[in-house]
Amino acid sequence: MPEPFVTVPCIDVITVSHETRLALFRLVLLQRIAEERVIALYRQGKVPGSVYTGRGQEAVAAGAGLALGPDDVIAPLNRELAAHLARGVTVADVFRNYLGKGDGPTRGRDGNMHFGKASHDVFPLVSMLGDLCPLTVGAALAFKRRGEARVAMTFWGDGAFSVGDIHEGLNLAGVLHVPAVFVIQRNGYAYSTPTKRQMLNTSITERVRGGWSLPCEEVDGTDALSTYSAVQAAVERARAGEGPQVIEAVTLRMGGHAAHDAGTYMDAAVKEEYAAQRDPVERLAARLLLSGLAVAEVDGLRAAAVEEVAAGLAEAERSPAADPATLEDGVYSQPV
Repeated sequence: MPEPFVTVPCIDVITVSHETRLALFRLVLLQRIAEERVIALYRQGKVPGSVYTGRGQEAVAAGAGLALGPDDVIAPLNRELAAHLARGVTVADVFRNYLGKGDGPTRGRDGNMHFGKASHDVFPLVSMLGDLCPLTVGAALAFKRRGEARVAMTFWGDGAFSVGDIHEGLNLAGVLHVPAVFVIQRNGYAYSTPTKRQMLNTSITERVRGGWSLPCEEVDGTDALSTYSAVQAAVERARAGEGPQVIEAVTLRMGGHAAHDAGTYMDAAVKEEYAAQRDPVERLAARLLLSGLAVAEVDGLRAAAVEEVAAGLAEAERSPAADPATLEDGVYSQPV
């Protein structure tokens, strides 16, 4: 019998295949390792923008991104790196954007996660959180009007849930009965404001069901298998014509709002307990071990992810810097 884990393993969702479990593990590892490297680059002064990581939330980004079909569209925020990777965006693309490289997704105009990739059906981030909700409703409405079996997905957190665009978007999605999936990451904070200090009823699921009569399911956002299973089912319901679906993934932001924020306002004891028992990466690793993978196999997967991140960074560092002569390209329309 294996030794007991301090970490609470993911629930053994038998409908999630072994191949999907390995894919999820790769994604959560890549996000964790890549973001740790980005923070190091930021502290070295090599990232011209800012850094907002999803440490503690990797399972949501990975599970949601992997649950979509190849023709669906996704509109991630700045903590959903694994969702980008699940759609085929490369680690090198991510580093190119952070480093402001000329061949990066924004061609050197941004040093953050404010980018998308149209060829991969990834919409770019709008940093006014909440704005992606009505945009996603519009994409889903287009699919419905064209008779396409496609789904549009976006994300937001408990802070953005207090923004008016969210409520207007949810209402419109319900009225128009569009194939949209909304993934809400309740990570405990709106920047430095705890959820309980910004909303009286902290159950987002209850508010969505009662306010808009939309189906909403609360899921453990630290459990990659449970999250993937719940989001996949929501995606298929939306695709089958059952209208918009909402998932509330409960997790914890394991750090400050951004790399410049030490998060000293957070309860250190809660963070320590969370990191020891409910770290999304280690929870999935524990389940893989309990499911029969050898320690050496899990260690091999970790090493492969480290190598993939290192290779992506090396490729990005070889990329050319942005050409200042192109600064106004795509900004002003050209006379005809």
